[in-house]
Amino acid sequence: MIEDPVVFESGIRWYCIRTHPKKERLAATQVSSLFDLETFSPRIRFKRKTVRGVVWFEEAMFPGYFFARFDMSTHKRAVSFAPGVLHIPVFGGRFAELDSMAVDELRSELDDSGSVDVMEPLAVGDETLILTGSMQGLQVRVVKVMTAEQRVAVLMEFLGQEVETIFSLSELEQRRKGVYTEG
Repeated sequence: MIEDPVVFESGIRWYCIRTHPKKERLAATQVSSLFDLETFSPRIRFKRKTVRGVVWFEEAMFPGYFFARFDMSTHKRAVSFAPGVLHIPVFGGRFAELDSMAVDELRSELDDSGSVDVMEPLAVGDETLILTGSMQGLQVRVVKVMTAEQRVAVLMEFLGQEVETIFSLSELEQRRKGVYTEG
């Protein structure tokens, strides 16, 4: 069976590039440095509890993909066979192309390192868990947020009474994209 040829428009455009797992940044760097092309591999940062304590993690915003700006007619083969690259995805007989304005808008949301923190701050009324210390795992309710000090006041049940106490944000479970995640 002969497949229909993949359609693309000539000219420099943003394309989605599929990479080996967890190789987005490496592949983007290789494509950029080897072929002098503009690449974009946005990252997210979040906190997670580990055996070492609460640690910041960073990973690809779009796992297994990065974006590159090039002319398909001149760089398709080079980009397709670059280290870390699996292929250039095709949907509906067309290479996966991105709108320049969408890339610019996404870039505007990132910091200078190309990352964004995905933790949503705790708010008054939120239920959360204590992550550290002798009260680890205890559910508490936020009653006051002190953003400048990176602390919150919470109500917790202690010996049959509700007691207000203050915790550092890093000691409490925080929300990640609408769900709770460890501080």
